[in-house]
Amino acid sequence: MKRSRIIELLARKMAGEATPYELEELNMLIDSYPDSVYYEEVLKQIWLNNEQDEADLPDVDRIYQCHRLRFYDELTTPVPEESVPFFRQYKNLSIAVLALCLIFFAGLFYIHSNEQDNFNTQLIAGKGVRKKVKLPDGTLVWLNSDSKLAYHSDINNKKVRIVHLTGEAFFDVAHHESQPFIVRTNKIAIKVLGTAFNVKAYPVDQKSVATLLRGSIELSVNERPQQKIILNPSEKFVLQDGQQGVMKMDSQDITLMIEHIMPIHIGGNEYIEEVSWKNNTLVFHNESFVDLKPRLERWFNIKIHLGSSRAKSYRFTGVFKNENIKEALTAMQLIKPFTFNLSAHDVTIY
Repeated sequence: MKRSRIIELLARKMAGEATPYELEELNMLIDSYPDSVYYEEVLKQIWLNNEQDEADLPDVDRIYQCHRLRFYDELTTPVPEESVPFFRQYKNLSIAVLALCLIFFAGLFYIHSNEQDNFNTQLIAGKGVRKKVKLPDGTLVWLNSDSKLAYHSDINNKKVRIVHLTGEAFFDVAHHESQPFIVRTNKIAIKVLGTAFNVKAYPVDQKSVATLLRGSIELSVNERPQQKIILNPSEKFVLQDGQQGVMKMDSQDITLMIEHIMPIHIGGNEYIEEVSWKNNTLVFHNESFVDLKPRLERWFNIKIHLGSSRAKSYRFTGVFKNENIKEALTAMQLIKPFTFNLSAHDVTIY
């Protein structure tokens, strides 16, 4: 319809019969159908060769169709490709990532919830302080200075009684046949039914030590929970970082030692060094100043600075009960020559 009207108006324009209104209509149609200008070129050629017979006149429509086929690409407006949103392109990947995020945060929530559920009670003994407490299940705990014990207030009703220790504690565990008692630290776990033992696991120490006085305990290192070690009375288990030991878990770097504890005699008295602290007695036997330093710091709630390399190599054997830090250092001066400067909670050894 539009094509016929364009040809009609072009013919009237060339014949000089088109009115201004028709010329305006023609311009509007050409603007709407730009390729129709080809009709104008064809009609001009016909008009210039009007001496030809009517039978020889070209078929305008056929010429136009050939023109469209020849210049199909130019005349055909390409259909824009539908853009696919980013989320649709990576739909599967997005779903997988989302699922992993949900699993990750659910795991964190589960772990956090369990920790809160398991340990809603915490006992703390600050530096220079030692405590003796009785847990709801009847277990007696002596907590050494600078130590923390976390457990559930409902521990007596748990199938497995679990506590977490940071520092040092002596346990006299109440026997409950169907309720194992487990002490966890950052490096080892100790499972018992009813027995008395000491656990020392300060984060700053290279050694984690469990000392058994009576009964039996089952030990495992957190990194190898499937491997169990049974400790007998008067034996001491030592996990020491970065050193070769008597016993290896495997070919890896974790080394373990099992030693027999031996009482020591100082000043006519007999002591078990590993557990004497629970009787408010600090016992040390042939220890260097460097090894003794953290024990003195926790015992007297003080910071010691070893400014003398010679003093670091000194070794001491002794017993402290009611002495303060000044009295203790003065007594140690009787064994080895050194000087010290005491100010508030700091001691510098020269």
